[in-house]
Amino acid sequence: MATDRTFSRQPNAELAQALTDARWSARDLAKAINPRLNAMGLPEVSLTAGYKWLDGYAPRSAAVRDIVAVVLSKAAGRRYFSAQLWGRETPTDHPSETTELLGPLPLENILRTAAQWTNGDHEPALVQPADEERLTAAVWDATRQAPVAPAPRRGHGDHVAPEYVDMLSEQLAALRRLDDRTGGGTLSQRQARISLHEALFLLHTGQYSAATGNRLLQHAAGTAQLAGWMSFDAGLAPAAHRYQLLAIRIARAADEAATVSNALGMLAYQHAAAGSPPLALRFAHAAVEHAAKSAPLVQARAWGRLATAHASAGDLDGFRRATDRTRKLIELRRSDDSPSLYYLTPQQVDAESGQALVDLAAHIPGRRSVLLREAAELLAPIAAQGPDSGYRRSGILHGIHLVRASIGTRDTETTAHWVNALAHHVPNVQSIRCRTLLATVRTKAGKQLRAAGHDDALAALNTALSTV
Repeated sequence: MATDRTFSRQPNAELAQALTDARWSARDLAKAINPRLNAMGLPEVSLTAGYKWLDGYAPRSAAVRDIVAVVLSKAAGRRYFSAQLWGRETPTDHPSETTELLGPLPLENILRTAAQWTNGDHEPALVQPADEERLTAAVWDATRQAPVAPAPRRGHGDHVAPEYVDMLSEQLAALRRLDDRTGGGTLSQRQARISLHEALFLLHTGQYSAATGNRLLQHAAGTAQLAGWMSFDAGLAPAAHRYQLLAIRIARAADEAATVSNALGMLAYQHAAAGSPPLALRFAHAAVEHAAKSAPLVQARAWGRLATAHASAGDLDGFRRATDRTRKLIELRRSDDSPSLYYLTPQQVDAESGQALVDLAAHIPGRRSVLLREAAELLAPIAAQGPDSGYRRSGILHGIHLVRASIGTRDTETTAHWVNALAHHVPNVQSIRCRTLLATVRTKAGKQLRAAGHDDALAALNTALSTV
């Protein structure tokens, strides 16, 4: 990306101070903004671009200028604006993940906020994170959103027949299958936002019966949840949290406990992945609590998230207990289970457990080898079969954790095998999370593979990651 042009020719003191506050180098800054540019479908900046910016040049792209302000705000712990750093725009305060989503709120306000956020004027990559207390408060408030008694609505728009909602449900199922195959690329994210906005438009303008109105709310909640999941997969955690907050709010209004629990569980999973065990445990326990009266598979999903949260905290006993509970509940699967949980099978639980055990091995050095071997046994089936069974993204994700396990046991033959296998499938997956994890694994595996004469595996992975 051509990001630079002469602007002031004076050293950028504001940017230098912000980098000092963030304890970042100019190179660190470029590394931090590139994943967000990827999530927007924009080309990356050079890792040396920040040094030019310090010398008085400015990014040509407004998106780059804005993203620099957002990532520096998070790293430095104070709010920066694009105008402050570059001295040319009117200050813009990008929304945080909790903006307009705190406190007791009427459903109409929630729907209006969701509609404004999905109308194309806001860029999810520019959402600011909230502090831990504010996010926790927003989640607490969301889980207490008042249910709305179903009532017919006679808006000024078209009549919404039940069959039309059936069609929307099929589209949502298709979007979920798309996510299984490609992950949260820019097209997938945009389609999820469009689908959510369409559902909100119908809720505001359509004419429908009480039952259809409740189904529209449930559909909007499910779509918001999927949009949040895709944002997380694209490396946009604050946007992901905002979508989950909306999903919980709308699901509560529709009295849909399963979606509330599932969204809480996603928040737990995302914070476990981000290295925030206290928040992961807090949201996972809330998911279990809200699933208590739901179908067994919904409860299983919540207990599985609790297992992951315990693993992120290094609690092996808590992980074992929660996993055992998950496996027992899955055996009670029913024909009327929530369609959003179609993927939750014993093999999926094995894969999630394998990933958790790799994380636990880092917490418990004395049992490291035993835990990594157990993890490898659990991860291998889905890593081998996932790409061919419609779960390509999941196959790659769990293959990455399998590589982590083999690196830990210094099994270079296995590491080379799986690196080559993953490289074969990477060009078909747009998941930025998977690509970021693969880049990390490549760095960690590099020394071992080169020493064992497996440079070909690294070359294959480099080629795969260079594809868009």
